[in-house]
Amino acid sequence: MNLIMYMIKIGTRAGVLLILFALFGYFGSGAQSWTALIPSFFGIPILIGSLVGRNPDKLKLGMHIAALFGLLGFLAPLGRVIPGLIKGTFVFNLAGTLIIAMTVVCAVFLFFCVRYFIEVRKKR
Repeated sequence: MNLIMYMIKIGTRAGVLLILFALFGYFGSGAQSWTALIPSFFGIPILIGSLVGRNPDKLKLGMHIAALFGLLGFLAPLGRVIPGLIKGTFVFNLAGTLIIAMTVVCAVFLFFCVRYFIEVRKKR
Protein backbone atom coordinates (compact mmCIF):
# COMPACT_ATOMS: atom_id res chain seq x y z
CA MET A 1 0.00 0.00 0.00
CA ASN A 2 1.39 3.37 -0.92
CA LEU A 3 1.96 6.16 1.57
CA ILE A 4 -0.96 8.29 0.39
CA MET A 5 -3.56 5.57 0.85
CA TYR A 6 -2.03 4.70 4.21
CA MET A 7 -2.48 8.28 5.44
CA ILE A 8 -6.02 8.47 4.10
CA LYS A 9 -6.83 5.27 5.96
CA ILE A 10 -5.27 6.57 9.21
CA GLY A 11 -7.14 9.89 8.88
CA THR A 12 -10.43 8.15 8.18
CA ARG A 13 -10.01 5.89 11.19
CA ALA A 14 -9.01 8.77 13.47
CA GLY A 15 -12.02 10.81 12.36
CA VAL A 16 -14.45 7.93 12.82
CA LEU A 17 -12.94 7.10 16.21
CA LEU A 18 -13.39 10.68 17.43
CA ILE A 19 -17.00 10.69 16.21
CA LEU A 20 -17.62 7.40 18.04
CA PHE A 21 -16.07 8.87 21.21
CA ALA A 22 -18.47 11.80 20.93
CA LEU A 23 -21.52 9.59 20.45
CA PHE A 24 -20.45 7.29 23.27
CA GLY A 25 -19.91 10.25 25.59
CA TYR A 26 -23.20 11.89 24.63
CA PHE A 27 -25.41 8.83 24.96
CA GLY A 28 -23.33 7.35 27.79
CA SER A 29 -24.03 10.44 29.86
CA GLY A 30 -27.75 10.22 29.22
CA ALA A 31 -27.68 12.85 26.44
CA GLN A 32 -27.55 15.58 29.06
CA SER A 33 -24.92 17.88 27.60
CA TRP A 34 -23.99 18.73 24.03
CA THR A 35 -20.39 19.29 25.16
CA ALA A 36 -19.94 15.53 25.05
CA LEU A 37 -20.10 15.91 21.26
CA ILE A 38 -16.95 18.07 21.14
CA PRO A 39 -14.70 15.22 19.87
CA SER A 40 -16.91 15.05 16.77
CA PHE A 41 -16.16 18.75 16.10
CA PHE A 42 -12.60 17.60 15.39
CA GLY A 43 -13.40 14.14 14.03
CA ILE A 44 -15.72 15.30 11.27
CA PRO A 45 -13.19 17.71 9.66
CA ILE A 46 -10.43 15.09 9.99
CA LEU A 47 -12.69 12.56 8.27
CA ILE A 48 -13.73 15.01 5.55
CA GLY A 49 -10.15 16.16 4.97
CA SER A 50 -9.01 12.56 4.64
CA LEU A 51 -11.81 11.75 2.21
CA VAL A 52 -11.06 14.89 0.16
CA GLY A 53 -7.46 13.63 0.02
CA ARG A 54 -8.62 10.67 -2.06
CA ASN A 55 -8.86 13.03 -5.01
CA PRO A 56 -5.28 13.41 -6.31
CA ASP A 57 -5.91 17.07 -7.19
CA LYS A 58 -7.10 17.85 -3.65
CA LEU A 59 -4.69 15.61 -1.73
CA LYS A 60 -2.54 18.41 -0.32
CA LEU A 61 -5.56 20.49 0.73
CA GLY A 62 -7.35 17.53 2.31
CA MET A 63 -4.39 16.31 4.32
CA HIS A 64 -3.55 19.82 5.54
CA ILE A 65 -7.14 20.31 6.72
CA ALA A 66 -7.03 16.96 8.50
CA ALA A 67 -3.65 17.76 10.08
CA LEU A 68 -4.86 21.19 11.23
CA PHE A 69 -7.86 19.72 13.02
CA GLY A 70 -5.64 16.96 14.42
CA LEU A 71 -3.40 19.64 15.91
CA LEU A 72 -6.38 21.57 17.30
CA GLY A 73 -7.86 18.34 18.64
CA PHE A 74 -4.60 17.67 20.44
CA LEU A 75 -4.12 21.16 21.88
CA ALA A 76 -7.71 21.98 22.87
CA PRO A 77 -8.15 19.27 25.54
CA LEU A 78 -4.76 20.10 27.03
CA GLY A 79 -6.24 23.41 28.14
CA ARG A 80 -8.49 21.46 30.47
CA VAL A 81 -6.29 18.50 31.35
CA ILE A 82 -3.05 20.29 32.35
CA PRO A 83 -4.61 22.88 34.70
CA GLY A 84 -6.86 20.18 36.17
CA LEU A 85 -3.90 17.90 36.86
CA ILE A 86 -1.88 20.75 38.38
CA LYS A 87 -4.73 21.83 40.66
CA GLY A 88 -5.71 18.25 41.42
CA THR A 89 -9.27 18.79 40.17
CA PHE A 90 -9.15 16.56 37.08
CA VAL A 91 -11.54 13.63 37.51
CA PHE A 92 -11.14 10.37 35.61
CA ASN A 93 -14.85 9.82 34.97
CA LEU A 94 -16.44 9.24 31.55
CA ALA A 95 -15.78 12.82 30.42
CA GLY A 96 -12.19 12.84 31.70
CA THR A 97 -11.44 9.51 30.07
CA LEU A 98 -12.85 10.66 26.73
CA ILE A 99 -10.80 13.87 26.92
CA ILE A 100 -7.62 11.84 27.41
CA ALA A 101 -8.64 9.44 24.62
CA MET A 102 -9.27 12.34 22.24
CA THR A 103 -5.88 13.83 23.07
CA VAL A 104 -4.13 10.52 22.43
CA VAL A 105 -5.93 9.82 19.13
CA CYS A 106 -5.19 13.33 17.84
CA ALA A 107 -1.55 13.13 18.99
CA VAL A 108 -1.01 9.81 17.20
CA PHE A 109 -2.74 11.10 14.07
CA LEU A 110 -0.66 14.27 14.15
CA PHE A 111 2.52 12.21 14.53
CA PHE A 112 1.66 10.25 11.38
CA CYS A 113 0.78 13.48 9.54
CA VAL A 114 4.17 15.00 10.32
CA ARG A 115 5.93 11.81 9.22
CA TYR A 116 3.88 11.80 6.01
CA PHE A 117 4.68 15.45 5.24
CA ILE A 118 8.39 14.82 5.83
CA GLU A 119 8.37 11.79 3.50
CA VAL A 120 6.55 13.74 0.79
CA ARG A 121 9.07 16.56 1.09
CA LYS A 122 11.99 14.10 0.77
CA LYS A 123 10.50 12.59 -2.40
CA ARG A 124 10.40 15.96 -4.19
